Amino acid sequence: MNKKLKYIIRTLLVFGILLIISIKFGPKDDISASKNNVNTSQVHKITNQDIVGTWVNHHNKDLHQKITFTKNHKWKENQHGITNIYSGTWKIVGKRTIRLAPYDEKIVFNKHSKKQMNVVNYNHILNKN
Repeated sequence: MNKKLKYIIRTLLVFGILLIISIKFGPKDDISASKNNVNTSQVHKITNQDIVGTWVNHHNKDLHQKITFTKNHKWKENQHGITNIYSGTWKIVGKRTIRLAPYDEKIVFNKHSKKQMNVVNYNHILNKN
């Protein structure tokens, strides 16, 4: 066989293997959402409008935690009956993730509901009022 033909066949084989691996082990958010008949708009990147509002911790009711996010990217938190115990700024840092400064807390939206999010650092679940 010709050396060029052997080189082309090897290249195609390597490319085919890489393609199969990427399909099998690649990200599946959008694929799994469409298979489960979930509205695919729910897995799109969050916007400022999704975040702005008041969020209450119904998961751990003993905290009496309520976080208010404003459209000017500020947030304040009431907890244990104390008003504005924590405050700072927020920004979108991922497809479903925001980060609270100055505490570096990461909050991730539930991929099936933009009315619920999880404070990852403390495993608190917040629901939008």
